[in-house]
Amino acid sequence: MAERPIRAAVQALTLLRAGVGAEFEAVRAATAGRAEGVARAVGVDGARPAAELARSITAAVDDAAGAVRHRLDAEVAGLLALLHPAPRPGPPPGLPAPVPPFPTPGLATEPALTDGVRYAAHPLTLPAAVGTEFAGQGAISDCHLVAALCTVAERAPWLLPAVTAAGDAVLVDVPGRRYRLHPTLPVDDADGGFAYARSPDGSTLVPYVEKAFAVYGGGYPALAGGGLPAEALYWLTGRPSYLLRVPKADDDIVAALAESGQPAVACSRPFDDGDDAGAAAALRYHLAPVAHAYAVRGLDTERRVLLHNPWGRRHPRPVPLDVFRRLFTRIDWCEADDDG
Repeated sequence: MAERPIRAAVQALTLLRAGVGAEFEAVRAATAGRAEGVARAVGVDGARPAAELARSITAAVDDAAGAVRHRLDAEVAGLLALLHPAPRPGPPPGLPAPVPPFPTPGLATEPALTDGVRYAAHPLTLPAAVGTEFAGQGAISDCHLVAALCTVAERAPWLLPAVTAAGDAVLVDVPGRRYRLHPTLPVDDADGGFAYARSPDGSTLVPYVEKAFAVYGGGYPALAGGGLPAEALYWLTGRPSYLLRVPKADDDIVAALAESGQPAVACSRPFDDGDDAGAAAALRYHLAPVAHAYAVRGLDTERRVLLHNPWGRRHPRPVPLDVFRRLFTRIDWCEADDDG
C-alpha cells in the first residue's frame, strides 16, 4: 500500500486536531466569561449558582471536545496501523539496533540532559507549515538529526513522524515503533527557552521528535557527540538509507543525487590548522570550520550544490561541484519513492 496518501492524511488529521482544540478552548473561555450574564438572564442570583452554571456549561464543552479528539485520535491510530501493522525487523546492515527495538508500555524515561538544562511542561503544538526551515538546531551537536528532518520535510514530508497528544502523553510514531513521552521539553535554566531543537514559530513537534530520538539514542549528551545522518534518516522514515563517498564520486553522480529529490544530507570535513586552502575555501562558501551536516536542496542553473544549514542561519553559498567534492566527505540519503 502506498504510504504517501496515508501519511498525508495523518498530518492533516493532526493539524485538524490542533485546530479543533484551539477552537474548543476559545469556546470554553468565552463560556466561562459569560456565565454570570447567563445566570442573570435566567434569573439565577448569587455567585455560587453562577459558578455552578459555568462549571456545568464548560463541562459540556469539555465533553464535546473530548469526543471529537477521541474520534480523531482513533482515525489516526487506524491509519498508523495501516502503515506499521507490526514491528519491522532490525535496521540495514551497519546501523545499530534501535533502543528499545519495539514499543513498550508506559511512558518513556526522560532522557538525560546536558548541564544547565531542565525539563518544563510544554503541550504539543503543530507547525503552521512544514518545509526546510521548520526545524532548527539548538545547543547540542545533533546536526545529523536536524539536517535529516529538514531534508525529509522538504523532499518527502509524508515520511515525517506522526506526532499526537494522547491524555498525559505525547506519542511519536516512527516506522516500527512508538514513543510515549512525558509532555515536557528541555529548557535552558537561565531564560526558560527551548534548549535544543526548535521551530521558528515556537511549535513543539520538532523538539518532541528530537526527544524521541534522544530516547532511542541514550540521552541528549549522546546526541551531542554527533552521529550518522544515514541512521537518523532510517529512524525517521524506515526507508533504506545509503551513503555516497563524495571524494570518490565524479561530478555527474553527485549532481544526479543532488537533483534526485531523495532526502539527502551532505557532511563537510573538518579543516585543520595546517589546511590553509581548505579553511579559506570553507570561509569563502560560508561553511562551518568543523565537520557539519547540511540538508541538500538541489542544484542551481550553474550546477552548484545548494545547501541548508540546520542552524537556521549562515547558509552556505552555492558550491561548485569540483569544490564540493574537495570540501565534503559524504552524502547520506534515503529512498523516498513509493508505489503510489
